Amino acid sequence: MKRVTRGRGSVPVLPMLLVVMTWICGVASASQAQGWGKNLYMQYCSACHGPGGKGDGVLSNLMHPKPPDLTQLAKKSGGTFPFYGVIRIIDGRETVRAHGNSDMPVWGARFQAEDSGSPDAQAIARGKVVLIADYLESIQEK
Repeated sequence: MKRVTRGRGSVPVLPMLLVVMTWICGVASASQAQGWGKNLYMQYCSACHGPGGKGDGVLSNLMHPKPPDLTQLAKKSGGTFPFYGVIRIIDGRETVRAHGNSDMPVWGARFQAEDSGSPDAQAIARGKVVLIADYLESIQEK
């Protein structure tokens, strides 16, 4: 599969649907797209992972093990944000032991179901996942 460089890492071309989401939603700047990613994160992820991604969401005390600090992903990966790996975790293609039981939402499937009336449901779902991953990359602590 052809790979492209994005930020400090590389990812396959197919998941790079940020461009698709931009065109679906209208022409947007990178900061607008990052704002969409933050909004999606706050809606779908912050209850467990916390508003700042530190693993301190309102539901985190009920989870065993606790949700990880998402601001440390690049640091834990040798200084490079694992963009494609994060996409695979969010969309459910890769499971994470830290998420505990199988009740962890598979966001790729959930997003696709939310837009099931659209012929572009799969592209929209992938775009949402990429937007969240892009936002997570933006909150990495140095």
